[in-house]
Amino acid sequence: MEHHFTQLDDGASADGKPASNFGAAVATVLLALLLQIFCRCCRSIYRNHVKKYKFSSSSAAANMDRSIIAAVEKILKYKFKDKRLLEEALTHSSCREDMSYEILEFIGDAVLGLAVATHFFRLEPRLNSDQLTQLRKKSVSNKRLAHVAARHGLNRFVRRKDTAPLDLIVRKYVGAVKQGDDHKNLAVPGILADIVEALAGAVYLDLNFDLTKLWTRSES
Repeated sequence: MEHHFTQLDDGASADGKPASNFGAAVATVLLALLLQIFCRCCRSIYRNHVKKYKFSSSSAAANMDRSIIAAVEKILKYKFKDKRLLEEALTHSSCREDMSYEILEFIGDAVLGLAVATHFFRLEPRLNSDQLTQLRKKSVSNKRLAHVAARHGLNRFVRRKDTAPLDLIVRKYVGAVKQGDDHKNLAVPGILADIVEALAGAVYLDLNFDLTKLWTRSES
């Protein structure tokens, strides 16, 4: 039997039931379905990618030279519980096919963006979305992150193979930054920004996904 509903002046349908209730019910069902799909996606991502970072022994030693680990930890002002996260963050894909900083870079990129956006929103809640977007872009741009990496010489610690042309570009950029020369016309080596993002991702995971602690570390 086919039913036809006609909207009345008082907001009720022809059968006497408020149309708004029907719309709310549909919205609730759709929201529940979307949340289920989102949760399933998150669980899948966790199982396939993130879970591998939870090692059984947090004190397991990394294969990287201890002097390098100590030097980077000193720069970061952070001591890793799991040194293998730091090792991965400093391994270029040219060095090892089975392990590189690419996943940590991806995580770090997202985490830094969220941390910066949260910081500016708390600092000035009246900022609109466009203003927040611009502040976030400037704060975590490749140019800004590469400058940070160059200033601290983080490129010295990255394990890599057969990257002579890239190394030449990086050394030229790092030298200009450290000497205070005008480097605006120099190409920004993406690898330098990648290093900072990968290290941020490594610290974030080592802190058991605590964004507040990560931001506190970045301010110190």
